[in-house]
Amino acid sequence: MDGLIELSLRYGPYVVILGVICLFLLCCYFLFRDKKGSTSNKIVDSLSYDDPYEHQRRTFQNPYALRDEELSVDPVEDDFVEGIVSEELVRAVKEQPPEEAEDATRIMPKVTERMITETIEAQPEASIKLAVKEQTLLDKAVAQYKSAFGILNPESEEKVTEITEAILAQLDTESEEETTHLFENIALQESLLHVQKAYVANSTEWMKEILLETFKDVVEQPQSSTLYLVAVDALKSLVHLQVGHLQALAISLIIQYSKNSNNYSVENFRHYLEKYIEPFMSDLPRKEDMYQQLEYLRCISFGDTLSFQQIMRNSYPLVFDYRGFSHEELAFIVQDTPVKMPIVVESINSSLLKLMAVDEYMLPSLFKRAGLTDISIQNGLTRLAFGKAVDWDSTSFDEVLERISPLLVDFSHIYDRGPLSRLHLTLLGIYLGSAMVRATIHEQFDVSPWFDTSGRH
Repeated sequence: MDGLIELSLRYGPYVVILGVICLFLLCCYFLFRDKKGSTSNKIVDSLSYDDPYEHQRRTFQNPYALRDEELSVDPVEDDFVEGIVSEELVRAVKEQPPEEAEDATRIMPKVTERMITETIEAQPEASIKLAVKEQTLLDKAVAQYKSAFGILNPESEEKVTEITEAILAQLDTESEEETTHLFENIALQESLLHVQKAYVANSTEWMKEILLETFKDVVEQPQSSTLYLVAVDALKSLVHLQVGHLQALAISLIIQYSKNSNNYSVENFRHYLEKYIEPFMSDLPRKEDMYQQLEYLRCISFGDTLSFQQIMRNSYPLVFDYRGFSHEELAFIVQDTPVKMPIVVESINSSLLKLMAVDEYMLPSLFKRAGLTDISIQNGLTRLAFGKAVDWDSTSFDEVLERISPLLVDFSHIYDRGPLSRLHLTLLGIYLGSAMVRATIHEQFDVSPWFDTSGRH
């Protein structure tokens, strides 16, 4: 028994390997024998049938023909004609090259006269759908906005189209090709996008006017000029600005950076208040936050406080800082000299008379228009105008303003108690303030002194 176990352990692995080899050879024998037989059958089939479709055609039976044999021929003649396989289809099948059996199966459609008619009628319609509509410059400009901001509701698209049409209409170009060439400038395309954004955010008439005028400056001003750069920045800022922001800039421009040469009388000052101050008080911001936004957008900076009284006295010294003169003093200087026009009005801060001038720089023009060419008379009138200074320690500025209008007193308090008294305009603030003045009261402010020589004309 021990010897048998020793032999099985020694020769057992070899016996297993030998058995596996025999099993492999047996499988190969059966496999190659079946393949050889299949190949022989294929050769015989190919010799017997040159055309793989010949047998199908010989055994083909038209189901419509079988059905028609059972029925009368005349009533179903049309259906029989439509159902039968045409000679053209048979010829097409014969002319096809031999194919493998699994690839040769085809569904032969039932071709009817109606299908042919519908195909012919559909061809013009398909041609129309394939025709691509040529885009105009307006379409491309609106598409730029759509691609930049994605979702666009019908109302926004209408606003974009409206402002873009207005922009293109105001350009001084003779053809669409010239306009297209103009918009090859990337900076101009970017500016147009800012215009569209701002108008969608605030679709008002005054905003539209500001955008059109500002874009016009971007197009017309030399790119080397300061005004061009300021106009570009203005378009970037307008999308963030509300009417209150722009009213604050406009009020500051009017009060601090301009002077009305007609403000020498109570009546004229009231007209000034009605035309230049009241239109910009409706949404004038009182709190600090909107002014901080203006500072962040580089429209303003904050500095030392400058009261409304100081501004009025600096801008109109002959109106506020001097009381005037009497009738007797005027007659003594002029005597019998003929005067072509009135040269005096009632004083705002007293019961005396004043010359029709707001400061000393207007006096030569006044004397010339009145025909007072005598130097001694001119000097005498100048001494009268500056002869009696107002003692502001004992005079209330509010009382002086009250004589003009109570509204001016209220505005003075708003100005002094809010951020306006500490506000100083940057070039961008001056530009936007003048644009708001033009859009609101339709008056052009000359801001060229704050820009270079290539600025607005």
